[in-house]
Amino acid sequence: MKTAVVYYSYDGSTRVAAEVLARQLGADVFELEEVKKRGKSVLSFVAAGFGALTGKRSRLKNDFAAEMKNYDCLYIGSPVWANRTVPAVNAFLDSLDAAGKKIVLFTLQADPNVESAPDTCLLAHKQALEKRGATVLRLLRLHGASPGKTVESGHIEAQLSAQAVEQ
Repeated sequence: MKTAVVYYSYDGSTRVAAEVLARQLGADVFELEEVKKRGKSVLSFVAAGFGALTGKRSRLKNDFAAEMKNYDCLYIGSPVWANRTVPAVNAFLDSLDAAGKKIVLFTLQADPNVESAPDTCLLAHKQALEKRGATVLRLLRLHGASPGKTVESGHIEAQLSAQAVEQ
């Protein structure tokens, strides 16, 4: 089974998780990049959260639609903003031909209580993907780092090991 890890990262934590997952799974990695870079100011932070909360989609430099046709299994990762996935991941999911794919959705959040976090953002994507013919294998929530910081790979590896993540 050919596997890809597709992700968007703002502060680097989702990138770290994606790289750890890809290494463990022997998967290829694809980073989603927005056409317009996000700022680092407080106003930009608030606007980003509002965009996620309202389900916005970003314009992507590459949605990797053609490349994804070559993969059977996709791990799709997003930071959590305002209890939602980010606009770049929303845009990717909209463009994805999901029929026949096995999918694991994963998020990184600043709150260390990942078990008590609501599945709001992932459940909506799970239902939409399944309606389009995908099989969503798992919803995986990981603890990242505080806003503006990047998680250490060892922290991600420990969480994945504890949750027995496998293909």
